[in-house]
Amino acid sequence: MPNDLIPNDPARFGLARFADLLPAREHIVGEDPGSFDGFHEAMMQALAPLTPYEGVIAENLIAIEWELIQHRRMRDAGLRAAIRDAVIKAVIATGRADHEALLDAHFDKHTEAGGTQDDWEEPFSFDTEAAKASGAELAAQAISKDPAELTAASKEIEAMGQNVVELMGGAYRTSGVQVRHHDQKGQELERRRREVKRDFDALQKARPVVAEAEVIEG
Repeated sequence: MPNDLIPNDPARFGLARFADLLPAREHIVGEDPGSFDGFHEAMMQALAPLTPYEGVIAENLIAIEWELIQHRRMRDAGLRAAIRDAVIKAVIATGRADHEALLDAHFDKHTEAGGTQDDWEEPFSFDTEAAKASGAELAAQAISKDPAELTAASKEIEAMGQNVVELMGGAYRTSGVQVRHHDQKGQELERRRREVKRDFDALQKARPVVAEAEVIEG
């Protein structure tokens, strides 16, 4: 049939595949090594472009999807950082309160023994660095993938008077420009995704009858 769609052979243009026309994508620090390759292959199989132009549009769509995923990861990293800071501050505040209570108890014993404020010396000082380290450890446990460890950390946080849901809400409110930027970028990418997908769907609907077609490999 004269209107049958017969995919172009990349070899006619000196190529092994039409995707070679596009610049190679380099790994970006922070991405899981090799994760994009698997994602790209799966998406290409799902989109199934049959012509070089469909392949280019498919590549654009895949790039948008991948960037959207990475912005979500970066936003979540910002939230975890805000929660980490809040947990550390809570551990320091709790430790300092316990320290003050111990000092008060020592001072009471000092005065009961006839001592006064003038001859009082603190028997020990508060170790801020140790409290920070303890807070950082608890914060790490609070995002553990181990359910038992996560539950234990949540209970410890609650014991300090911190509601874990309110802690998460506070992170959303106070995490600042970083999280808002990724949220806004995500919304922009979702709009672009809808537009590109609409163009890709229109290309596929406008195809002639397919004859012995093969998917363009990415």
